Amino acid sequence: MELLGKGKSLAASAAKADMDEKTARKYRELGNLPSEIKVEHSWRTREDPFAEVWEEVKEKLKINPGLEAKTLFEDLQRRYPGRFADGQLRTLQRQKRCFSPKYTSLGSYVNRILRT
Repeated sequence: MELLGKGKSLAASAAKADMDEKTARKYRELGNLPSEIKVEHSWRTREDPFAEVWEEVKEKLKINPGLEAKTLFEDLQRRYPGRFADGQLRTLQRQKRCFSPKYTSLGSYVNRILRT
């Protein structure tokens, strides 16, 4: 979009930036770059499928911090048949990763190092 200031047409600038003319026009009128306009969202797009069982998962992680999310997920699928679809494994993996590091295997390792 720098080409606009150098006397190039909007079409030429948009082509050089590999974007549609309407998109280039929008950014020119806003006076901001796309990276400056992007807003991070903090809302959930759907309800948490593990909200009702998360306390159970946390207890298992406290007892055995080395448990993998896949093992936890398979256990949940066994105990709650039909409730969790295979595609929800990744959600559990993300939630486990965000869970307090002191209950994860890496956190236990770090805590052991800090105590010595």
